[in-house]
Amino acid sequence: MSEGNDDLTFNEILEILHDQIVFISDRVKNGRIKDVKNEEIKIKWIRTLAYICKTHANIRQVEKLDELEGEVKKLKERLEIDE
Repeated sequence: MSEGNDDLTFNEILEILHDQIVFISDRVKNGRIKDVKNEEIKIKWIRTLAYICKTHANIRQVEKLDELEGEVKKLKERLEIDE
């Protein structure tokens, strides 16, 4: 992921997603259900939470792959291996 002036860093994105995970988790756990419509809203919150968690995990995977790619590049340079 590139880091331009307007682009968010991995850590900034992960922090935003983490904040939303905490917020939605709280809404799901502590929200009161008074009628069927509220139950439907709670289900939507749960689906949103699942989607955000999946996005969070995917970003972490990309971040780890970028780190591994950098490490492999450094090792190749040390071993003087051409691609």
